[in-house]
Amino acid sequence: MLIQPARKPRSRLSNLRQQEALLAYLLILPSTIGILVFAVFPILASMGISMTNWGGLTQPTLENFKSQFSGLQNYQTALSDDRVVRSLQHTLTYVLLSVPLGVAVSLAIATLIHNLKAGWLQTFFRTTYYLPMVTIGVAVALLWQLLLNPQGLINLMLSWFGIKGPSWLASPEWVLPAIALFSVWQGSGTSIILFLTSLSNVRKELYEAAQLDGATGWSAFTRITLPMISPTIFLVLVLSLISSIQVFDAVLVMTNGGPGDSSTTIAVYIYKTAFQYFKYGYSAALAWILAIFLIVLTLIQWRMQRQWVNYDQQ
Repeated sequence: MLIQPARKPRSRLSNLRQQEALLAYLLILPSTIGILVFAVFPILASMGISMTNWGGLTQPTLENFKSQFSGLQNYQTALSDDRVVRSLQHTLTYVLLSVPLGVAVSLAIATLIHNLKAGWLQTFFRTTYYLPMVTIGVAVALLWQLLLNPQGLINLMLSWFGIKGPSWLASPEWVLPAIALFSVWQGSGTSIILFLTSLSNVRKELYEAAQLDGATGWSAFTRITLPMISPTIFLVLVLSLISSIQVFDAVLVMTNGGPGDSSTTIAVYIYKTAFQYFKYGYSAALAWILAIFLIVLTLIQWRMQRQWVNYDQQ
């Protein structure tokens, strides 16, 4: 007769697992409460506010919201609001200026840093280009406001070459390019770090094989480097596009949407609608329209990336 080995009681093992699960839930409970209170609830509340005419001057009670309920009227008004159309046009212009320039400049700088032989130089330039990302945005915007002054340093440097600099922030034609230039300078640090990481993961054997086939530097860059880092290019493109569409602090600090409303982006118009015109319901509706637009745009990008992004890194 065979004797079966004694089995460990499952109840003890089950109790240990339950205790571990309980401990895990307790550890994530503070973060979960914070996300629910400060993220999920405001999002849901803004959806309700967007269907009212609440102006922010009365108590945000359920009775006031019911008495000022307007349904989808705010969304219908937004579709025919000329200022919404103009702010979207300004936002699109800013995006077309800042996103391609930012991606190209970041990739070029990352490639130059990656090709440096000395490791300490790579560390120095990597840190230098990332510094604008960790500085206070408002302070840096004020500094650039002085640099872009008609008598500022940038126009002074242009005058050395016989070029008369424009009134950057006071000209309707130059204000958006000026803000885009500032945003590229300030926001390229993260993109450079991402590109450097991706470039370091490209296999050297590919370049050696290309050299044996007689490929030049530019040919190797376009046929090997760009396809191999295309997932990172896609990531940087998506992040830059979302950030550019939501541009706010640089515009508010440097121009406050001026001159006139020539630099009023959709985010600035949402802010002014709520805190200057006291149309909180209409502002919330505009914010939801912007959110839906960003979601749709991201989905389109995700769909299109299958045609040019190469995930085969083996």
